[in-house]
Amino acid sequence: MVIIMVLQTISRINLRQSASKTAPVKYVVPANTDVTIIGTKIIWKDNVPFVKATYNRQQGFINGRYLRGLVLKVKGRDNAKYPKLAVIASGRASRRIKIPQQTKFGAFCEKHGCSMAAATIALQFRGILKSPAEVHQYAKKHLGGYTGSKLTIFGIEKAVNKIAGKKIATWKGCPADANKRIRNDIQKAIHDGHIVLLEQKNPIHTNVIIGRSVDGKYVVATNGTTKKVTMNWLIKMVLHGKAGRKNQANWWKGTAHGAGYVIVKRA
Repeated sequence: MVIIMVLQTISRINLRQSASKTAPVKYVVPANTDVTIIGTKIIWKDNVPFVKATYNRQQGFINGRYLRGLVLKVKGRDNAKYPKLAVIASGRASRRIKIPQQTKFGAFCEKHGCSMAAATIALQFRGILKSPAEVHQYAKKHLGGYTGSKLTIFGIEKAVNKIAGKKIATWKGCPADANKRIRNDIQKAIHDGHIVLLEQKNPIHTNVIIGRSVDGKYVVATNGTTKKVTMNWLIKMVLHGKAGRKNQANWWKGTAHGAGYVIVKRA
């Protein structure tokens, strides 16, 4: 099935006749403008990631570095703690995220570290380097209600904002009747160049949606690697719980008090 994907330009960018930085320009696309992606592969030419797209009835190729939310590549690293590096479009200087393998950061993170790893990715997204173990120690000291189990998605919002020293993350609840709103929020957040942390069920696990692949699927960072999934899969896996901040816990006490998602805004 072909997924129609619309991405937003980061700055004014040329739509070229072919996948080459010397190819004739067919159209100059303004900044903060939607283009429709029609290619399913990134064409690397002279270190430029070209993507086939259409704009204003013109078809051509655009430098993918200037398309918000596009994951340009994921490559392996010779590092057991951070085995993969994801490169996300962010203009001239792409955003690079080292994906932590939670099992390599001590006994607590081996059992309950998915939320710590998610917080690590969220902080990296804003240029702050904290390991899952460091996030755990910080959260344990600064967030009340410690249960010995995982940090909730609600607790992640608090920890990330406290470590950042400002509000960069926003939690939203996932009551059973909220799937349409959840879908729309995830789509808009990724389209606008943000990332989303989402609590899933079966098993309970915190995933991080870091962007979209050129084929239209959403890219999830988890367990030291990435996987591509559909929006329908994300919604199917949503953990539902009580709405409202007053009903949430910082540390895991059950699904009713631990559901939700967190949008982390780009700088």
